[in-house]
Amino acid sequence: MKKALTVAVILITAWASHAQNTAISDTVINPTEETKIPRLDFNVNLRTSHLWRGLIINDGMTATGYLHYALGKERNFTVGFWGGAGFDGDYTEINYFVQYQKNNFSIALWDLFNTTGIETPKVFNYDKNSTTHLLDLRTSYRFPKAFPLRIEADVLLYSGLNDRQLNESNYYQSRYSTYVELSYPVIRDQKVNLNIFLGVALPIIGNKHLYTNKIESSFDIVNAGLTVTKNIEIFTYKLPVSATALWNPANKIARIQLDIGLF
Repeated sequence: MKKALTVAVILITAWASHAQNTAISDTVINPTEETKIPRLDFNVNLRTSHLWRGLIINDGMTATGYLHYALGKERNFTVGFWGGAGFDGDYTEINYFVQYQKNNFSIALWDLFNTTGIETPKVFNYDKNSTTHLLDLRTSYRFPKAFPLRIEADVLLYSGLNDRQLNESNYYQSRYSTYVELSYPVIRDQKVNLNIFLGVALPIIGNKHLYTNKIESSFDIVNAGLTVTKNIEIFTYKLPVSATALWNPANKIARIQLDIGLF
């Protein structure tokens, strides 16, 4: 009887020791540190076209990349690059940005550099008479979850050749083309979600803005439509996809864009 009791005690002790070691091993393999969101990250998307504020930047298959790094203790500041390239080799673009975001408000400065059709792009040329860079000030605010309307207001602060006109003194001046957009998630937190948007454009100075092909226009609806999003499950991986239907009444165009977020 004593032998049986001794064997039982030994077995229970061994099992408890094994269980404890297993628990410690699990803790080592899955440390809490690994679950933190990284400061440095990048994303890649494939799109059937590249649409921007009602404009068709590239009317064909496009790959885009987004490289970003979060700064500060609360990670409110972000710096990074955004770029795109068309499958046909005609469209190329690289942008630089710095952004501050807290709660539902964000403000950012983007340097847009689209080199499509430029034989010898001058990446470091910021001369106001010849640069093709666009400095874009972007702001946005989303109201609380009870009424999550999003308001975006963007102004081209510096535009060189792309957004200027002659003034009365025969000198070029920036038109400060401005884009304002309202968007609202009609269906959210579902398997398939729906977002609607309406964007308008106007020049602060002059009689024409960047987002129209009209000879003169002081105000236009340039971007109206909807975006449907969902995740496609492939084994344990969720692939985010979206479809956007867009109309630009000012330029009399309409497009469907399909977008896949690879990672």
